[in-house]
Amino acid sequence: MRTVKAGDRDVDRCMTCGSLWFDFGEIRELTEGHVPIPSETAEPGTANTEGRAGLAPAELLRMHRESAKLSCPRCDGKLRAIDFQMTGVPVFLCLGCHGYLSPRRSAAAINARFQYIREHQEQYAALGEAMAAEFRRGMESRGMPVPRGSRPRAQIPLPILVPLGDDAPALQSFPFVTYLLIGLSVVLYLYFQISGALPRLPGGVPGIPAGGGLGAVPAAAVLASPLVHGGLVPLLAGALFLFVLGDDVEDRIGPIPFLFLYLVCGAAAGVAHLLWGQPGHPAALGSAGAVGGILGAYLIFFPQVSIKMYGLGRLASVPAYLFACAWILAALLIGPGLLTNFINPAPLSFAGNVAGFGIGACLAAIWRSLEAAMERPRS
Repeated sequence: MRTVKAGDRDVDRCMTCGSLWFDFGEIRELTEGHVPIPSETAEPGTANTEGRAGLAPAELLRMHRESAKLSCPRCDGKLRAIDFQMTGVPVFLCLGCHGYLSPRRSAAAINARFQYIREHQEQYAALGEAMAAEFRRGMESRGMPVPRGSRPRAQIPLPILVPLGDDAPALQSFPFVTYLLIGLSVVLYLYFQISGALPRLPGGVPGIPAGGGLGAVPAAAVLASPLVHGGLVPLLAGALFLFVLGDDVEDRIGPIPFLFLYLVCGAAAGVAHLLWGQPGHPAALGSAGAVGGILGAYLIFFPQVSIKMYGLGRLASVPAYLFACAWILAALLIGPGLLTNFINPAPLSFAGNVAGFGIGACLAAIWRSLEAAMERPRS
């Protein structure tokens, strides 16, 4: 090992293999870009790819097997291979002193991943300002006092938040179910528009009543609600979530589990709307809860992937976890209003949105745990 300067600290680098040792708390110097990464550490043309998508899943399995033969260079304790901060980049963690041993490829991947975040700090700051402005607007709409000088300088042109693209890894299979769900939603919307009839769910109900209780509508109506939209904008928004995020989730878990995920999240959102929605609000239609579940699953599977988005009057490119935070705040803060009611005449309640998102994230976490268990070597 040889000591190298990293910001205001010294870290150890192996002169033979290029691995880095970080005492407890020192790995922050790597994520903040203070650790010098030699040009030969990252293979040509691979640093950006590894930084965005992480290393191959087989790398974690290989390091897990290797950890049985290694010991901590600091305290001689046991090492364990872990996924560093859910980035898809494996490193060794000492269970005794909690230091990190990072192979050279892992160090290069972590540096590239967090370099992207550092380079886009201005966009994150702009998104934070927009979210704060929307928070103030929500306070004003509810008659709550707003501190002087905090009035937003510009109005939000469209009170929606949607993904426009992402930097996820290339698909390995055709997203059949994703396009099927989009197609069914479009066909049903066109049918009601052409026939001139108001959108109806099974049982003849116009939507899921807020706070109506479990017996207010048939179970079939709750399952079908994500496919029936009350307006063109919520239809397009739901289609964008499926087109941009849904295909990656389907590619990760397969078509049948993806269809199950979509239906369960939509049903959970409908039940939450029935139980905890505010009575008197419009009956809900649309895929907001179901695509919220897709977003929750996407957050578990691809937390650091960059998402190009429109939201709160701005175009930005942010990691998936920031997009999820913005989506939840938008669901909470964008309240009733003339423009909002015109864009989406049948909105889902905040309880429904959060329920769909939460169920999607939980199911994805279970799936990810099963993947890890299947990859774990048998003793």
